[in-house]
Amino acid sequence: MNRLKKIGLLFLSALLTACGSSGLDELKRLCEKDAGLTIYKTVEAEGYYDATSIGVGANLIDSGYQFLEFCNDDPKFTQAITEPGCWRVSKVKRESGRCYERLDKRLAKYVVEPYPAFLKDRCLAVKKIDKPMARYGYYSDLKSWTAKNGVSEFIRSYALFKEVKSDDILSEYISYSYNKKPRHTSPISCHSLDERYSVSIKTDFIEKTIVSHKEK
Repeated sequence: MNRLKKIGLLFLSALLTACGSSGLDELKRLCEKDAGLTIYKTVEAEGYYDATSIGVGANLIDSGYQFLEFCNDDPKFTQAITEPGCWRVSKVKRESGRCYERLDKRLAKYVVEPYPAFLKDRCLAVKKIDKPMARYGYYSDLKSWTAKNGVSEFIRSYALFKEVKSDDILSEYISYSYNKKPRHTSPISCHSLDERYSVSIKTDFIEKTIVSHKEK
């Protein structure tokens, strides 16, 4: 057994001892029941609607997508877009004259790639829309409940991609976590118990469900 694997097993053993076997047994049961990533269908699109975000400009740059949509009914004055509503943020040529100035200035503060290279010739345009227009949407949900001891907490994390009009599910991701003493201890999730539950939301979930068109 290599040293790193041995350290990992010792760490997990310590977690099990600290959290109590009953809570971890229940977490393991939940994880084995339905946790993990399932992709039912892969599609190609230039972008998608992100129901989980209230501002997606920076995330768009580090992707192959041409646009992302989001809605924010209660924006803060510190955000790039301060007007309530739904928006489409798109990559455009800088020479188009459509750069959204407030967002452009914020992105210019990043000195590491991919921001400088992107901002050299391109920028982000912002357009208000009545409602999301993208064919596909990304949604998530959290549900929590108290364990039988009345103190510990379980959380179920759920995310999915679907075709907006038909509600047909393209992919879904489920995970669980257990916290012995919320606000005093750190939660333990499925991937802490077994590495097969470890999923990159960006590369394993999003980019394998919505395959982006090549950038123009």
